[in-house]
Amino acid sequence: MKAGPYIVPLLVFLACGYLRAPGQSVSGVVNSYFSITAVNTTTNSLMLDNASGLVSGQRVLIIQTKDATVSSSNDATFGNITAIGSAGNYEFNTICTVIGNEVWLKGGLVNAYDPAGQLQMVTVPVYTSVTVSSAVSALPWDPSTGKGGIVVMEAADTIYLDADIDVSGQGFLGGALVNYPIPPYDCSWAVPVSNYYLPLPASGDYTGGKKGEGIAAYILNEEYGRGKLANGGGGGNNNNTGGAGGGHYGAGGAGGQRAGESAFDCHGAYPGIGGLSLASYGYTPALNKIFFGGGGGSGHENNGVGLPGGNGGGIILLTARVVAGGGGSLVANGLSPVNAGNTDPAQAEGDGGGGGGAGGAVVINASIVTGFLTAAANGARGSNASNLVNDCTGPGGGGGGGVVWAAGAVFPAAVNSSVNGGGNGVVSLGSSKTSCAGLSNGALPGGAGISQTGYSAPLPGGDICSLLASPVLQNFTGSLTGQGNLLSWNLYPSSAAASEILFFTVERSVDRTAFTPLATLPLMEDTTAYRYADPFTATGMVYYRLVVNDKSGSLTYSPVIALNRQGDIPFGFTGLHPNPAGDWLSVDLSAGKGGTAIARVCDVYGGQVGLFSFPLYPGPNTFRLPVQGLAAGVYFLMVAVDGRKQVRSFIKQ
Repeated sequence: MKAGPYIVPLLVFLACGYLRAPGQSVSGVVNSYFSITAVNTTTNSLMLDNASGLVSGQRVLIIQTKDATVSSSNDATFGNITAIGSAGNYEFNTICTVIGNEVWLKGGLVNAYDPAGQLQMVTVPVYTSVTVSSAVSALPWDPSTGKGGIVVMEAADTIYLDADIDVSGQGFLGGALVNYPIPPYDCSWAVPVSNYYLPLPASGDYTGGKKGEGIAAYILNEEYGRGKLANGGGGGNNNNTGGAGGGHYGAGGAGGQRAGESAFDCHGAYPGIGGLSLASYGYTPALNKIFFGGGGGSGHENNGVGLPGGNGGGIILLTARVVAGGGGSLVANGLSPVNAGNTDPAQAEGDGGGGGGAGGAVVINASIVTGFLTAAANGARGSNASNLVNDCTGPGGGGGGGVVWAAGAVFPAAVNSSVNGGGNGVVSLGSSKTSCAGLSNGALPGGAGISQTGYSAPLPGGDICSLLASPVLQNFTGSLTGQGNLLSWNLYPSSAAASEILFFTVERSVDRTAFTPLATLPLMEDTTAYRYADPFTATGMVYYRLVVNDKSGSLTYSPVIALNRQGDIPFGFTGLHPNPAGDWLSVDLSAGKGGTAIARVCDVYGGQVGLFSFPLYPGPNTFRLPVQGLAAGVYFLMVAVDGRKQVRSFIKQ
């Protein structure tokens, strides 16, 4: 048997020490969500509602959900976008450090943000390879906290889709039902309620369904009525007209009128107006914004059997070298309205129907897509309507289609994309008024979305991860003891700044990236020398730093010190940065003893594309590798010392 053709690839893999590690499996909710309450561009930091669980080195997504301003005129311009603001802005970043609820970022912010417009931070799990083994979803969008609605993950190599990632209905909310019973409310053949906005009244004729949610905040006392709210569909006006569909890339469809009533009965000629298309505001390299699908508007209800608006779709963002379809789908559809109390939960039974939610956004940022997968961001159908008495109430409009956005110049053949607008509802065939059964009464379908290429993630700002050095520290040292590690520091004598210190925080790390607070020590008036004993005796490298907290709330830091308890593993990685890399890759190693390190760079097929050697010293080491000659893609760095190997992956931009 000739073995030649099979030996060379095997030897290449052995030479580089590359073996594909088994990937992790995930299901359920894989992200965490945090409301951003303030942005400090001077310090490149964010204040969160609660930063619990965040650590240094964590990959995060920052995204502005709302911030558009709209016309508030009581005419057809109501809800038109007058300024997009920061709505739809987003970027990826990495946490530099976390103190309390303040998060410092490694990369400089490249977009403007306004926390008043509902700004959130989402953790981004990063894997070498990962399998979606059971359904993954987001926490649904919650406008009261400004969080949720997004699934985002990254893999240096492959994301295997063996199950669905589904954020359907997890975007902007549909207009909630409000019942206007007679009395205290009323309707009259002589009072045409044509208002584009309405408050929630105490009584009277001037009532309307609630508008669906969109990229602009609700305007106080103008939350109801037929006018759209940016991409949120308008609500149906009195009497019993249909709500409109939410918009996204495709515009939402208008709701339907009431029809078939007698001349002296209540009329309903003014249904909801469809949510706007956001096609001109994002989804290009120059306008790299992404949005939730808009919520549908509620139908007008006075008999307790109407339909609310349907929720819009959420956002899916996947980044990997390969996305491999294995039976799973990426789904960000809008939802059709439902009223669980009705005999037919999907049909208004004597009130106005609700508008469908718009499709959301699916981003596939991958060099290769294999297998077969469906990516769907469809708008939802508006609800049907009927009346079992003597006329035909207004059906709901359809939701607009969303966006499927793929990297590269050619849309992946392995992706079956669906971005249809939702159909409009009709008057039920079971309506007692046979003359309008099956008719739309003017309700319209939602516009189609788009499947397109050319996605590129927003470029990160430069690495500005730096902490202010404390001017009051004379030194900060550490030593090994039989009971742990002893840390010592001294303040400069007669330092005026020292009198402003409130307390010291001692922090420990095992990777020089994520630091954990250990203890807080107050300033003492009668000494400038301090000590703290940490009962930590694990083998290997450990790192410490001191945080100086002053009375004004500002923070300064000591240098990081490293201590090493000798063990069996002579060295290990503590960092690769920047990752993704440009022209250079900085490699941080900790070593228990000196020697010569051999570094090999290998491609994903195991081929060696770079070979380097450098001296290794006890303690922390940093060296730079030139990678400007490498093509964009995923690579593996293998470092060997005395026959021992450590392997890490990195991405070349």
